[in-house]
Amino acid sequence: MVNVLFLSIAAVLLLAAAYKARPLLRRPRPRGLGALCGFLTGLGASLVFLTPAVGDALSVVTPKLGRLLGNCSTLAAATCISILLLRFNEEPPDADRKARHRLVSLGVVLVAMAALFFASPVDDSPGAPTFGELPRTEPLLNIYVLVFTAHLGAAIVDLLRQALRYSRHAPRTSLRAGLRVIAAGCALGMVYIGYKIVHVVGLWTDAGWLPPEQLCSSLVTPATCTFSVGLPAVCSLLLVIGVLLPAVGPALARPWRRLQLWQLHRGLHPLWAALTAAVPEIQLTATENRYAAPDPEFRLYRRVIEIRDGMLALRPHRSDEVRRAAEERLRSGGADARELDAGVEAAVLAAALESRRDGGAPAHAVSAEDATLTRPELNDLFDEARWLRRVSHAFVASGAGPAPSEPSRPAAGI
Repeated sequence: MVNVLFLSIAAVLLLAAAYKARPLLRRPRPRGLGALCGFLTGLGASLVFLTPAVGDALSVVTPKLGRLLGNCSTLAAATCISILLLRFNEEPPDADRKARHRLVSLGVVLVAMAALFFASPVDDSPGAPTFGELPRTEPLLNIYVLVFTAHLGAAIVDLLRQALRYSRHAPRTSLRAGLRVIAAGCALGMVYIGYKIVHVVGLWTDAGWLPPEQLCSSLVTPATCTFSVGLPAVCSLLLVIGVLLPAVGPALARPWRRLQLWQLHRGLHPLWAALTAAVPEIQLTATENRYAAPDPEFRLYRRVIEIRDGMLALRPHRSDEVRRAAEERLRSGGADARELDAGVEAAVLAAALESRRDGGAPAHAVSAEDATLTRPELNDLFDEARWLRRVSHAFVASGAGPAPSEPSRPAAGI
């Protein structure tokens, strides 16, 4: 089972690395893409080399060679993901300088590990100690394990620090989520490092309580494999998800975003219908044409603009008396701040529409201040549409609506 699982995941990672590496042949190269491909390749290679069947095949060349190659690939993957975050979160001169330092450090560690490994004789005969038990009898492998554990621990701490630091300032939701998933993977990685330290100390001190290393039949059996195999596997999975989430997150969220746009579009219909009936000239050309605007975001944006144009056209008919009366009524009814704002705006609009329909004289002339319609706390289209939807619901609840019902199927592809 372990063989199939490790090789299957490794194949996916290596194929993903090959697919993402295509733009590296062009100039200029996308920022951080080389580090991403290096991370996917290193992680995939480590799973291949640490697969028991592959390790047995490599042992024909040199006993336990798969363990050395797997450990080296793991360190390379950890370094690449650290460089990937540097590329995205720091200016190019600083990122390049720190990336060079990490690559030099990685090169030194890999050379040291290879020298220690090949300088220490390893017995691969039946019944011989496993690699995890060898540091008990091979002093040079004590140093090998120490170097590997220390460098991997330092890389995980560096990655955890970067993920926590930049997740607070990431501009996109998917990027923030990806960094937090990486941080969770690093937290599990620290547990794995703690296990390695306890295991190595137990071997050094010849502790009787240290359970012998056994061949793993799954990620959690025998029990020691939960820490030696299962924990690194989950950690690696979280790192891969965290790295890929900013790229695939928007695509995965697109259906949910389209549904939100459609719901907002429908929620604005009562207010929009009342305004366009009273002020037909605000309706843009082919608004209700099903094929006029297939983009749901554009459809919502246009509906918001038309509502705002209608509100502007009604400015001369707005009444301060109606506003004060509505505010007093809603406050006495226990409305919260959001309900109060929306309810007052709905009441004022309903009175303004009635005044315009009855041919009443404008209460005042439109001034420059009247053209400032956007509320200061509304930062984007979604905020604006949500605010207007609350006004639309309050408009219907006030008795000024409901307006003609929205078609059951989304217009213009929404």
